Amino acid sequence: MSAEQQTRTDAETKAIGTGLGFFRVSAVVAGLAMFVLILEMVLKYGMGNDVLSWWSPVHGLIFMVFAVATANLGFKVNWSVGRMIATILLACIPFVAFVEERRVVREVTPLTRP
Repeated sequence: MSAEQQTRTDAETKAIGTGLGFFRVSAVVAGLAMFVLILEMVLKYGMGNDVLSWWSPVHGLIFMVFAVATANLGFKVNWSVGRMIATILLACIPFVAFVEERRVVREVTPLTRP
């Protein structure tokens, strides 16, 4: 057990677990929302169909929730601001959002164990 894990209280460990859960859900939802946004753009600009024109603001809101979840988790596990920004920027690339989510889960999950 690392020194960092030894000094963490049960409340901090639980808070990290809660933050990780919020991050995981928001990352997956934001990743899926990205694909709907791509579909909306293909329909709008490729086919002249505005059926999903309402999706862009919804996607923006979902992405803001993801950014908040990233900051929430980042502050709980002492990431640098640069690391949090990098995680958010990586989520802007289709498919990479899912890869980054898995990497973060592998990194943070050991911190959720007492």
